[in-house]
Amino acid sequence: MPKQDEQIQRKVEHLFLAEKFFTDESFAGFDGIRLLHNALPELSLDDIDLSTNFIDMKMNYPIYFNAITGGSKQSTKFNIELAQLAHKFKIPVSSGSMGVYLRLPEKTKDSFSVLRENNPDGFVMANVSAKVNSEQAQQTIDLLSANALQIHLNGIQELVMPEGDREFFWLANIKDIVEKVSVPVVVKEVGFGLSRETIAELYKIGVKYVDVAGFGGTDFAQIENARNHGFDLTYLDRFSLSTVESMIESIPYQDKLTVFASGGIRTPMDVIKALRMGASSVGMSGLILHHLQKYSLSETEMFVHAFVKQLKIIMAVIGAKSISDIKKAPIIFDESLVNYAKQRQIVLPS
Repeated sequence: MPKQDEQIQRKVEHLFLAEKFFTDESFAGFDGIRLLHNALPELSLDDIDLSTNFIDMKMNYPIYFNAITGGSKQSTKFNIELAQLAHKFKIPVSSGSMGVYLRLPEKTKDSFSVLRENNPDGFVMANVSAKVNSEQAQQTIDLLSANALQIHLNGIQELVMPEGDREFFWLANIKDIVEKVSVPVVVKEVGFGLSRETIAELYKIGVKYVDVAGFGGTDFAQIENARNHGFDLTYLDRFSLSTVESMIESIPYQDKLTVFASGGIRTPMDVIKALRMGASSVGMSGLILHHLQKYSLSETEMFVHAFVKQLKIIMAVIGAKSISDIKKAPIIFDESLVNYAKQRQIVLPS
């Protein structure tokens, strides 16, 4: 198989394997958190406001479709559907990694540009690896007329990939991109989480937005290992931080930069708990891709509609009229999370 075709085939394999390994069970850590109900909520369900500010644009809901796909005919279909959903519900949407576009622009550009074509006035993010230069990053922004750029950190994934990178000198390059591109930059993991130390390094170089993208959903160590005919490297995901652990790690920096949560989001309750933990908005990828692959666009639309309806119901239960009110809900952590925070010398919210 020609090398160019191999790069596109890898994108096809990612879609297939993401669905193969999808499970309704989440390992993101939200079961370790309890929110207490308010027996005197003093509100009307109709008065609850789910809107939020997402990087200076008002969005209808505190959720977004995180980086999923692009680069193949199959992914073109899914990106069209994701863009249509994002347009209908007025929520942000991100492309998958656009490295394949930078290498094969003519063969793959349509699989990404459909995100903007089908969501002309919405919030669209481009997505690149931390190794591209600022000119390449701007090129992806221009293709999508993107409102923001995601830079993904995927060291574990690259190490498991048989054809992956083996050099990881990223900080100076990220700094250069942040300083030179025309839109805000979100730095995110790909499902292995961010530690306080990593967030501190990003803050030092001027990063204002991070997506913790914790372990709990799509496992790229598992996916890439399924493509690796050498030896089993799935144990590398044991280095991961769950989404909840990553949100704990972000606490010392939540007053300095904007934190987004993603990774293993399965239920509306997960979203509300992530917001209570300090997330500005919550990203979903595997859950939405699963519904698009297994069912249809119309059925996925019904799923998203029911999902956001339940967000309102949960907010009524805890007495929150707005997203900011969620931060006031009483919260309880299980012993393992209390111990984790204690060892990491981080004060949990109360």
